[in-house]
Amino acid sequence: NPAHRVRGIRVEKKAQPIPSEFEMRKLLQCILQEPLLYRVFYLTAIATGMRRGEACGLRWSDIDWRQRALHIRRNVVKLSRQPIMVKEPKTRAGVRVVYLSKDMCKLLRAWEKECKWEKEQRGDDELTQDDYLFQQPNGDPMVPCTFTYRFKMILRENGLPDDLNVHSLRHTNASMLIAQGVDVRTVAGLLGHAQPSTTLDIYSHAFDKNKRLAGQKLSEAMGL
Repeated sequence: NPAHRVRGIRVEKKAQPIPSEFEMRKLLQCILQEPLLYRVFYLTAIATGMRRGEACGLRWSDIDWRQRALHIRRNVVKLSRQPIMVKEPKTRAGVRVVYLSKDMCKLLRAWEKECKWEKEQRGDDELTQDDYLFQQPNGDPMVPCTFTYRFKMILRENGLPDDLNVHSLRHTNASMLIAQGVDVRTVAGLLGHAQPSTTLDIYSHAFDKNKRLAGQKLSEAMGL
């Protein structure tokens, strides 16, 4: 093997940008003032922890209203000067189900009503189950960079850290679940990670609070 003497390059993993509790409260206030399109997209990302492309790939048929469940089945990718691609999630674990609160379902119902009204105003056909939740007038899904650009505008206009991004909402979801004591295997399943070890590697910092709590409980049990 001509490459047997080549040493692998060790890549240092960067800490993921996650808003502090204060920043998250301020960001939520800003998101709630956004037009319904962006409000629904960003709140869905926070509530489910899905990736940008996964949210862009949602169709109305992916929502089980009775079970308040959202099926994640596809991912939208848009490269520069390339057509929009709708693909399966990166891994088999990426095809998954996440569950929604009653308030989140109400918000999605309001967005569904808005989409129906917009179609009527354009003189298009009725909204169908095959339509994307976030859809362009020509029927294609909206692309992730649209929501990235708007998110950066929100950060700049409200004095929030510019190192945050839409993906930070996914990390916020995971950190909040971990802080609430949800086990790592469940968190991994909700995020679409193939292995719980991936979740542990990315969110090891979020488990620190649980580690301290575990140490405290152990000391109390020992009477120390």
